[in-house]
Amino acid sequence: RIGSRVAFAKVLVEFGAGAMDSASSSADGSDLCKENQEPSTAVAKSGGKNVEELKLDGNIAFKKAQMLNKTTAGKQYLGDAKAAYIEAITKLSSHEVNEQSMELVSTLHSNLAAVFLMEVPPKWREAGAAAEIALAVEPKHVKALFRRAQATLEDNREGLPEANLRKALIDLDAAREVEPGNARISQEAERVRRRIEKMEDARKVPTPEEILRKVPEVLLDRGADCLASHGYVWGQTDTTVHIYVPARGLKLNKVSDVAVEVGSRSLRLALSDSDGPLHFELTGKLQKPVRPDDCSWQLEEDGLLLHAELAKRVIADDEAEGLDDERGEHWSCVWQGHPETRAPSAKEREKVQEMARAANRAEAEEKKPPEEETNPKAAEALRRMREMCPGVNVEWGNTSVGAW
Repeated sequence: RIGSRVAFAKVLVEFGAGAMDSASSSADGSDLCKENQEPSTAVAKSGGKNVEELKLDGNIAFKKAQMLNKTTAGKQYLGDAKAAYIEAITKLSSHEVNEQSMELVSTLHSNLAAVFLMEVPPKWREAGAAAEIALAVEPKHVKALFRRAQATLEDNREGLPEANLRKALIDLDAAREVEPGNARISQEAERVRRRIEKMEDARKVPTPEEILRKVPEVLLDRGADCLASHGYVWGQTDTTVHIYVPARGLKLNKVSDVAVEVGSRSLRLALSDSDGPLHFELTGKLQKPVRPDDCSWQLEEDGLLLHAELAKRVIADDEAEGLDDERGEHWSCVWQGHPETRAPSAKEREKVQEMARAANRAEAEEKKPPEEETNPKAAEALRRMREMCPGVNVEWGNTSVGAW
């Protein structure tokens, strides 16, 4: 087992030396390590330095680059760090492979990933490749895990695919498992997790019941709840039938996801996924005729609700012979055979309301105090009449024509 790890590490070192050397090109295409160019300060001074010394030179140059970030000197120090790390990797490829050299492979490639991340503009792909090699040798290398996550996140740019966020979070959680007290890793992991949760919440579709709570009650007047049996609710006014179909499982993102076919006595509503498969359909003969040219539909609540509006065509009495069910403006259901509403028609409701108003007026009259209690003259006349007719029950009454 040890032998196979050593052999594998040697292949990685040799591959890493070549790959990282080619990846060290600057943004304008120049190569820091080409023989026909003047070597960088770190390389020029390296002489016969061993791998550990080169690593230390790279670390010192990298720290100076951090302190002088975004300056000409800082850029030079960053180039020196990169050159030192690459030379160390190149020398390491000829060394005997053992546990110490395997550890150096991981550390040097992790450090090189940090250099790529710090460059302007950052080299995300190269940084990810360097961290990948480090982790192939040491899967629990905390810095390599963190740097591969940074390369995957690409500085948290807008529009980053969710897959990148999830991949980065796996690395951050793995690093936090090794170093649970590392505040920087924990904060980054929580920030990425919150971003993923926000994306999930935005994608989440409320239940049909939650969607329908946003429909104004006035538009569901004289209708019925057919959600459980047929997937919609409806209501009506004197002129229009309103049908509401809530989305189920996913939003209706575009008009092509919806098919609405309106005939004078028929209606078809169909919802499909963006990929094409049909997942909901309502079709059949309408209870009453409509005016197709005046009917319409739209997507509401950000694609969560299909709202169809049917313009009623009221049949006149002289056209309604033999069509008792179609006479008048009131619909008892939308499609024939669907559950019927128990709501009264507009005329029936008006009659009930008039009866209620009459009852209220009668009750108000009953509660009205007798006139002799509020009219002093009436009270005095009643008193005299009672004195003139002892033993006779005399009461005050309104005998005017308007009282009958």
